[in-house]
Amino acid sequence: YEQRERKNKEMEKKWEEKRRKFKKSKKNKKKHKDQKYYRHNHNHHHRGRQRHRDMQYSRRYTSSDSATSGSSSTTSDSSDSSSSSYDYKRWAKKKALKLERERAKLIAQWKEEARLEAEAIRREEEARRWYNRFGRWTKAELQIFTEKFKKFLSKTETFISNLPLTIGAVALAIVTLGVVWFKFAEENIDSCEPVHFHSPQCTFPEFPGCFDCDLDNKWYKIAVNFHYVCSTLSGILAISFFAKILLARRVVIDEMSSPTTSSPAGLICMTMVCVFAGRGWVGQVLVSLAATMHLCLVIWYIYMALAYHILPEPSWYPNTVGVGLSAVKTWLYYPLPGHFLMAISLSLNFFFFPISLIRVALNNKISAPVCWIQMSAPSISLYALTIMAQPSFQEDHPDVTKFQQVHRMVYLPCMHFLFILCLTGFCSSVQSLWTRWDNFKKKEFSPAHAAFCFPTLAHANAVQAYRGAIDAFSDIRPGSPFKILIYTYWVLILVGGTITTVIITAKFFYCLPTWTQINVDDEVEPPAPSETLIADVITTGETLRQNFVSPAVLQANETGVLVRDGRGRYVRTRKLTAIGFEPMMSWSEMAEERDALLDWVEKNPARRRKRTLSVPGIDFINNYKYGDFGTNNQGVYDDVETGPGGRFRRRAQTSEGHSRQVKSSVFY
Repeated sequence: YEQRERKNKEMEKKWEEKRRKFKKSKKNKKKHKDQKYYRHNHNHHHRGRQRHRDMQYSRRYTSSDSATSGSSSTTSDSSDSSSSSYDYKRWAKKKALKLERERAKLIAQWKEEARLEAEAIRREEEARRWYNRFGRWTKAELQIFTEKFKKFLSKTETFISNLPLTIGAVALAIVTLGVVWFKFAEENIDSCEPVHFHSPQCTFPEFPGCFDCDLDNKWYKIAVNFHYVCSTLSGILAISFFAKILLARRVVIDEMSSPTTSSPAGLICMTMVCVFAGRGWVGQVLVSLAATMHLCLVIWYIYMALAYHILPEPSWYPNTVGVGLSAVKTWLYYPLPGHFLMAISLSLNFFFFPISLIRVALNNKISAPVCWIQMSAPSISLYALTIMAQPSFQEDHPDVTKFQQVHRMVYLPCMHFLFILCLTGFCSSVQSLWTRWDNFKKKEFSPAHAAFCFPTLAHANAVQAYRGAIDAFSDIRPGSPFKILIYTYWVLILVGGTITTVIITAKFFYCLPTWTQINVDDEVEPPAPSETLIADVITTGETLRQNFVSPAVLQANETGVLVRDGRGRYVRTRKLTAIGFEPMMSWSEMAEERDALLDWVEKNPARRRKRTLSVPGIDFINNYKYGDFGTNNQGVYDDVETGPGGRFRRRAQTSEGHSRQVKSSVFY
């Protein structure tokens, strides 16, 4: 600032010097002007005297007009000279004023610049103080954290919205893993003694059977804690599905509109009842809700199967026979509804299992993951039947003579029969995987591989339940070859199922981010279900033995799955590696299977039916304002106007052999 002041003073001195020079030059100009004026007047008077003499000499010769003319010329020259002098003074004065204003303006500008520079220096010094540096650092870090948090929320929302339904298979496998190893520990710890379920000595109420154990035993503590960890992890996975319903209910409803994509849905209900059973009144409410949802799912899935004219196969079991697992946990709180659900599970198993067994043996077009689920139906039914082995009375020392007689006559033969079905289902699963291994090993790892986890552990749980029934009601002595054989078989299945579950679960979680974060910008959107070639033959139906893939599976492969991209749009894509328990087909495989189906339809035209069920659908126009959803099997495509974020995306239309432009809407 002092330098600026010194500079201003120097500039003022220079201006003063210039001003003095200007005034001096002005005086010189005035002096020069006066000299010029004097010379002009002198010459003028000289000429006047000469003219006067001339006039004197020539008066006699010059007329009076000549004299008058000379006098007027002199007056005109004098007036012109005075006028030019006045204009010059006026111009000089204006120029001086202008220069003075410019000088004042420059001085004011310099002063303002000096003030701003001093203010900047002051602010810089203030900003260098520690508390201001800390504030700026805090603000910058907060902005960075806010941006990262927003990106994290966006990715989390997309991750949850695109979770595959087969995550329920992983969740059920994990919680079952905790149960079977907990029961293994109870059986092999010397301090644990078997008691009936309603006994006060029952330490941890977990089917099958119950034990009175020493809570301070080290191995018992490890088994209980492992059970808690598995239940907690499975509960988180089950809750993530309900978060998906809240964030992307349209994706969930789209998955529930096809028997192919909705086949794993029942596993979520089975996981919930296993996790929350025995957790107080909260567990009672959640178990009741999950069992009710599973019963509704049974009705809905059977309706879809009738509408699509498809026959039973192993992928039906989670949504139908799997209600037996809900029956066991519901029985803890409400015995009568538990028995009702158990009866439904047993009935569906006896009706679906023989047909499915024949189809898996004769139909090589059913995929290997679906066939592996074959062993789960009789296993869950056998496990559900164990509630009949628990007495309804709650005395400490009841008279169980009649109870034992009835169960030896009825319950034990049923358990023998169901165990034979379990072994049959296990052999069918192994045989189907063996015959399909050459084609299946070429498939990349997909969410459908989760189908190899829960059936194996469910089978191990059923073997344990059968062993409990033999120990309680059979006359076979301990240590007999039969019991040793059953125990060895149980341990082998338990260890094999555990290894399989750990490997597949670890790989499942490793691949999960790539399955949920999908880039569909470079893909032509698959056609709507109603625009596929399969749409006209979707209700063709199935046979016990067929050389083509199910029309429902083909249509699901051709139309892809509905996902939510990073911008919040709902779009269809075939970039996922599986739909439900079915691995995604390549375009060549799909074209080959579609041609086989069309050839079969041409040779075996469908009969006209007067009364048939329509293909399931939900009206999104009237209820949710999302356009037609599933009406006449049209899927989620609509012609409603999009919001500001909508954009055009090409969509294939295989029924007409060309593509057309459709708008992808953004729903928040």
